[in-house]
Amino acid sequence: MPSNRLQEKINDLQQSHKNSFDGFLRSEQAERSINKTVKALMLSPDGENFMAYLRSITINTALPATATDAELRYLEGQRRLYGIIEKRLNFKETE
Repeated sequence: MPSNRLQEKINDLQQSHKNSFDGFLRSEQAERSINKTVKALMLSPDGENFMAYLRSITINTALPATATDAELRYLEGQRRLYGIIEKRLNFKETE
C-alpha cells in the first residue's frame, strides 16, 4: 500500500494526464498535438488514400479457418493500430 504522500503524487499525475486511445498515459496537450498531426496527415487526399489502403489490408481482411494463433494475433494488432488512427481522426476536441 503506497504512503499517503506517494498516493497524492499518483493522484496528481493521473489528474494532469489521461489515458490515450493507445493506452499510454500522456498530457492533454500531447494528445491534442498528436491528434492534430494525425488529422493533418491523414485528411489530405494522399492520407485518405493511405487510410483506404490500411483498411483494405486490416479491417477488410479475413483469414482462413486454417490461420494460426500467431497469424490471428498479428492481424488483430494491425487492426488495433488502424483503429487508433481512425479514433484520432474522428476525435472532436472539447475546447
